Amino acid sequence: MSLRRKLLVAIPIVVLLVVAGCKIKTINDFPPHPANVRVINLLPEAAAIDVQVGGQPAFAAVAFQALTGYQSYDNKATTFAINVTGSTTSLATFNVNLAGEQPYTLVVYGTLTNPSVTMLQEVANPPTNGNIQLSVFNAAINQSTVDIYVTAPGVDITSLNPNFGSVSYNGISLNLAFSPGTYQIRVTATGTKNVIYDSGGTVLTPNVALSFVAYSKGSGVLVNAAVLQSQGPGGTLDNIYAQIKDMNGASVVGPVNQLLGATTIVTNLGYASASSYNQVAQGPATVIFEASATPGATIASTQATLGAGTDVSAFVTGLPGSQQTFVLNDLNLPPAAGNARLRFVNASWNSNPLSVAVNGVAQAAAVAFPTASAYVQLAAAPVTIVFTDTTTAAVVLELVDVVLTAGQTSTVYVIGPQGAVGGVVTLDD
Repeated sequence: MSLRRKLLVAIPIVVLLVVAGCKIKTINDFPPHPANVRVINLLPEAAAIDVQVGGQPAFAAVAFQALTGYQSYDNKATTFAINVTGSTTSLATFNVNLAGEQPYTLVVYGTLTNPSVTMLQEVANPPTNGNIQLSVFNAAINQSTVDIYVTAPGVDITSLNPNFGSVSYNGISLNLAFSPGTYQIRVTATGTKNVIYDSGGTVLTPNVALSFVAYSKGSGVLVNAAVLQSQGPGGTLDNIYAQIKDMNGASVVGPVNQLLGATTIVTNLGYASASSYNQVAQGPATVIFEASATPGATIASTQATLGAGTDVSAFVTGLPGSQQTFVLNDLNLPPAAGNARLRFVNASWNSNPLSVAVNGVAQAAAVAFPTASAYVQLAAAPVTIVFTDTTTAAVVLELVDVVLTAGQTSTVYVIGPQGAVGGVVTLDD
C-alpha cells in the first residue's frame, strides 16, 4: 500500500479518537437554550388545575388566579394537557414548538364547558431605556371585544380614543411604550364608555415588559385583571367594582329599599320582585334592607364581601320583626351553546329542604333554607319546574312554561311561608 493511501485511511481514525476523547465541539453541536414556562389559572369554575408536560406531571393544583414559577423545557414540539385537579378528564391538550431562551405563560381561562388555553409568549428582552412595555390579552369570555384606556388618574375618557382598541376574546394587542408613573387603567366594552374594569391608581415601574390580562371571575359584565411581568413576578390587579342585585322575598312588609352602608342602591322594590344589577365598590360591605315606607329603619342586614369583578345577589325574607337578609355569589358566565344556566334558591324561611325537577328530571336535592343549589345547564326551551318537600314528598310548587333562553343565566327563588310558597324567576346576566 502506498504511503498516500495509508494516510488517507488513518486520518478518519485519528479524528474519531480526538472527538471521542477530548469532547471537541463540531458545527452540529449546539449548547442548550431551554424555554421557560409558567402557568396561571384564570378558569373561575376550577378551584385548581393540573398541567402535564410531555405526558408527565409538571404543575399540580394550581389554584384559581395563582401564578406558578417557571420550569425549563427543551426546544422541541411539546405536548401540554390540562385537567381539573382530582379529575382524569382532560380539559385541553395541545402541542407547541418551544423556542430557545423564550419565556412563556400558559394561560388557562374560559369556562368548564368552553375552556381556552393560550401560550402567551413573553418579551425576551425588556426595555432598557426607562420605559414600560405594555400589551393586552383578552381572556374574558363574557366580553367579545374590549377597549383599554391607560391614563393619568382621574382623566375623563369620554372624548378619548382607547390606547388599545377592539381587543377580541383570545386576542393579543401590540406592545406600546409608556413612561414610568402612576396610571389608571380602565376597560370598556368596545365602542362604549361604560367602564367594566377600573384599576384605580397603579404604579408602573421602569424597564419592565408587562402583559395586562383581562379575565372573567363570574360576572356577566365586569372583568378583572392580572398583570404579568416578563421573566418576573405577576398577580391580580383587582377591579375596584363589583355588582349587586336584590330580590324582595319578605311578605307583608311591602316595598323595600336596599343600601350598602349609608349609600342607597335600590328603592321601592316590591314583594316578589328583583332589581337589575348595580355597579358598586368591591370589598367588605353591610347589606341593609329597610321598608320603603319607613326609610332609615333597618328591617334586616348582613355583612358581606363583594368580590372584585364579581356579581352577587342579596335577598330579604321573613315576617315583620324577624326578617333576614342573605347574599349569594353569582356565576353569570356564558353556558354552552344552545344551553341556559339555572339555579334554585330556597328563600322560604320556615320550609323544609326542597328537591327540584325540570321536565320530570331531577336537578337538585334537599336545597335547604337559605341556600342555593349548584348551577345546572339545560337546553333552552319552555320548561316545567316542580319543587318537592324532601321531608314529606309533597309537591309544594309547580312553575309551568318557564322560558329558558339560550346563553342566559337565571335564578328561581321559592319565597313565602310553608304552605303558601310562590316562585320568582330572575334573569341574572
